[in-house]
Amino acid sequence: MPTPEAAFDLMSFLDRSPTPWHAVAEGAARLERSGFRELYESDARWRCAPGEGVFVRRGGALVAWIVPRSRPGSLVVGLAHTDSPCLRLKPRPGHALAGCRKLSVEAYGGLLHHSWLDRELRVAGRVVVRDGGRGRECLLDLDDFRPLIPSLAIHLDRGVNERGLVLDRERHLPVLAGLDGAGAEEFEELVGRTLGVPAGDVLGWDLCLVDGAAAAVAGLGDLVVSGRLDNLASCHALLAALSSMEPTETVLPLVALLDGEEVGSGTAEGADSRFLPRLLERMLGSLGLDSEDTQRLLATGFALSCDMAHAVHPNHPEKHDPRHAPLLGRGPVLKWNAGLRYATTAAGTARLRLAAGRAGVPLQVFSMRADLACGSTVGPLVSAGLGMEAVDCGAPMLAMHACRETMAAKDHADSILLYREILRSD
Repeated sequence: MPTPEAAFDLMSFLDRSPTPWHAVAEGAARLERSGFRELYESDARWRCAPGEGVFVRRGGALVAWIVPRSRPGSLVVGLAHTDSPCLRLKPRPGHALAGCRKLSVEAYGGLLHHSWLDRELRVAGRVVVRDGGRGRECLLDLDDFRPLIPSLAIHLDRGVNERGLVLDRERHLPVLAGLDGAGAEEFEELVGRTLGVPAGDVLGWDLCLVDGAAAAVAGLGDLVVSGRLDNLASCHALLAALSSMEPTETVLPLVALLDGEEVGSGTAEGADSRFLPRLLERMLGSLGLDSEDTQRLLATGFALSCDMAHAVHPNHPEKHDPRHAPLLGRGPVLKWNAGLRYATTAAGTARLRLAAGRAGVPLQVFSMRADLACGSTVGPLVSAGLGMEAVDCGAPMLAMHACRETMAAKDHADSILLYREILRSD
């Protein structure tokens, strides 16, 4: 089976998006190429023409929408998050031990620790440098620097295969940056040299260590393997769906890619902040809706929360409830949880099933085993914050939160079709 073109475009997006801030920059560039115009939160007033596509970005968040040709009659919001589990560098990371330079890190989100061993890692993120008497933010991607976390040789831990590998996050996850000795460059010097400023002008950073290998096709061309599929695959699918749409008469489709989900969404650009509600109020006001009109539109609106789902692992099928066990390559997944860790209710289920039928896309169902705890998404937070009906769905994948994850190429193409159908339907 030939690899869908959407999968190759996804891989390009992943390679250009090592961090949430890079993902937002890449998403903005793609929207601009599709004819969208950027607005700024600092602007005095927003003015948007009927049928125009516009977007706003802040830090690791990106919100884009298409103005309907007539007065908005319904609002559909597509949600995803830009952050992924990773290692993040501490503010003073550099130290030496046993003739080696090391960098101290802290885990961001619930990463699968052992999967980060013995891989060339990539350092990227945002850095603030001195610019006169102010700070200036820059994106950083250290292409020529590849730290790693070497495993301990089996000869020094003979029982590891029988006992299982247990890693202490403080002692075993600091990364090897190179050799220590005369001429060894401090990490701050490397950052400053890359950005063209003295090391002393590097004022602060948010730097991630991510998988250094490029996204790739695997299997018989039917699989995609990469870091950060959770949840950049959903971000790409929503952006691809929105940017391929024509303006509708009265439906206002909006995509919100938010930051901080992997650590609880309690950030300035997270789902548990006032960022999205305030932006929605301002956006709807710019289209001529007063407070009452805005409340009516929000009350009848619908949110599609897109986050990746757990496919049945062929080596661990017992980890799924057999009646709620999505398979790779069989389509997007409706996600349900009795405790509403997913936002799905009967109304959202019906809407998603009807949209899948219109799009000609198969739809699977996932519910975690009753004796295992499921994860969470931005869906319940946004649904509660806006008082809006919502549903949770996503493409199935393997090795979620590993340094390198796996999904089916066809599922990504089907997700784009499904998300576009939801976004354009009232």
